[in-house]
Amino acid sequence: MELLSLGLKNFRNFSQKKIDFDPKLTVIIGPNGSGKTNILEAVLLLSGVRSAKVETDLDLVKFAKSEAKIEGEAAEIGVKNKLTLNMQVFDERFVKKAYFVNSIKKRFADFASFASVVVFEPADLDLVAGTPSFRRHHLDSLLCQVDKDYWRNIGAYQKIIARRNKLLIRIMEGKAKKAELDFWDLRLLEHGAIVSKKRAEFFEFLNFVEGGNALYSSSERSESRSSSSRLRSNDKMWTAPMSDLAFILKQSELSREKLLRNRDRDIAAGITLSGPHRDDFRFMHKKHDLAYFGSRGEQRMAVLSLKLAELEFVSLKIKSRPILALDDIFSELDWNHRRAVLSTVSKQQTIVTAAEVDSVPKQLLKKAKVIELV
Repeated sequence: MELLSLGLKNFRNFSQKKIDFDPKLTVIIGPNGSGKTNILEAVLLLSGVRSAKVETDLDLVKFAKSEAKIEGEAAEIGVKNKLTLNMQVFDERFVKKAYFVNSIKKRFADFASFASVVVFEPADLDLVAGTPSFRRHHLDSLLCQVDKDYWRNIGAYQKIIARRNKLLIRIMEGKAKKAELDFWDLRLLEHGAIVSKKRAEFFEFLNFVEGGNALYSSSERSESRSSSSRLRSNDKMWTAPMSDLAFILKQSELSREKLLRNRDRDIAAGITLSGPHRDDFRFMHKKHDLAYFGSRGEQRMAVLSLKLAELEFVSLKIKSRPILALDDIFSELDWNHRRAVLSTVSKQQTIVTAAEVDSVPKQLLKKAKVIELV
């Protein structure tokens, strides 16, 4: 999978911008504020990933403009497609998005299947010690990109949670009855079960060990693992850069019995206290949680292992190598980390950004198309 070109109109800081990417490696150099990260953000939006850098989509449209556009030409196995995302501002309050493939309007779920991107950015280094909501957003963004069923169910689940929470408040205020929760509980269980299952399958993949044992999809089975982190992709074993590393999914139980048992607690709190929206995952090294017992270097290596694993996972799901985007990360990595990244750059189209050319390894610059922003 390759992104051949990108066109921006009134997107973020760009009035007009056109970029032609090298099919193998492109390095974008520019000072902070020049828009290099915004370029990768546009690439992610074309792949169906919602920006985590904005509070509302209004922030994506250049100030004082009423519309914005992102266009890209993507290619896979010799077939080219023109991808277009139009954003229209209404009453300065919200943005309506429209998706097109070769000028034919598409549903979001269908549009998102034409491009896949795995991005590694400095913010990812906070995944180990960051908040559970940050990790859940990261997990959802990845799975939504490659699994339409997951996208549909996580979207439905989040809407149901919002409606159930409003009902809980109404019950607390004496404006509704507890029995009204029955309908929403059944729908919550229906969609939540699918979300939980697909998350567990992803973590089974992350912790796949030689011999065919898929381990550690739940916290109850997490304590005894001591094998190296390995992934099976295309019938070959892939070993994480950091040995004795486990990615542990801690799922918040969702069952009819627990929802009934916790109703009074939910009503008192005005929110739903259990379910996939409370899930979390941890990085464990030799049975120690790296959030508390890992050095900064170990935390970085663990996140790098996760990102490289995500590359393999997406490749397996879409049966093609996704685009790899590295957003100004080399200044954050020591030589061992850089070497691990460099070992995978040549496996797919890669787009690299950097504030200074000196922070990019010379062996990359020799092979890359270099674009300078001012």
